[in-house]
Amino acid sequence: MSAPTISPTLDTIIPANPVTLVRVLEGEGPGTPRRANKTLFAKSECSYHCRTAEIAAAVIEALRQSDDKLRNRPQELMLWDWQSTWFKVDPDSVTGGGWVLLGVAWYDPEFYADRAGAYLSVMHKRIYDMLGLTVDDVEVVHYLVDTAQAA
Repeated sequence: MSAPTISPTLDTIIPANPVTLVRVLEGEGPGTPRRANKTLFAKSECSYHCRTAEIAAAVIEALRQSDDKLRNRPQELMLWDWQSTWFKVDPDSVTGGGWVLLGVAWYDPEFYADRAGAYLSVMHKRIYDMLGLTVDDVEVVHYLVDTAQAA
């Protein structure tokens, strides 16, 4: 498979060496069966800096396994869900490193208030350590959704 060609119309907009995001796991989103009729209350954008390709692969596999477990707990899917997971290559990495990027969709305000900081829990820090990450490799930004605009 070859890379798609870029229209000459976009040559002035797209830099010579654009960053490519590769979707590695499909998650929920507007119009998807996983979202169904649930209303998005908030979302979190999570970034995991992976120094090597091996760490990135381990993080992606851990997220895949976590998503599989979540799908088997439909009562939790009513409260939150994973959005798609992406890998962004670090062009300066000689070890194949980069960033694993994913979103979390929050549907329940109380659950969000209780769990939005879970990525800093002792359990998550242990998982990061097992995967070769540190808490400094993890960045999470939370956004509340304007439900008047989302409708």
